Amino acid sequence: MAVQLYEITCLGTGPDPDVRTVEAGEVAAVITHAGEHGMQLRIRPCTRPLQRPDTEREA
Repeated sequence: MAVQLYEITCLGTGPDPDVRTVEAGEVAAVITHAGEHGMQLRIRPCTRPLQRPDTEREA
């Protein structure tokens, strides 16, 4: 079964914003944390599958 993933971008954190991919169950916790620290977020569902890091790919 596929897990729904969301891409969360922390806005206003400098020229390179912090971007994370989290599972659906973690979104509420990220929103709560951001609210407690006055952070703004952009949350979007991931439409592309996660790619394995290059170090894990077979040659």
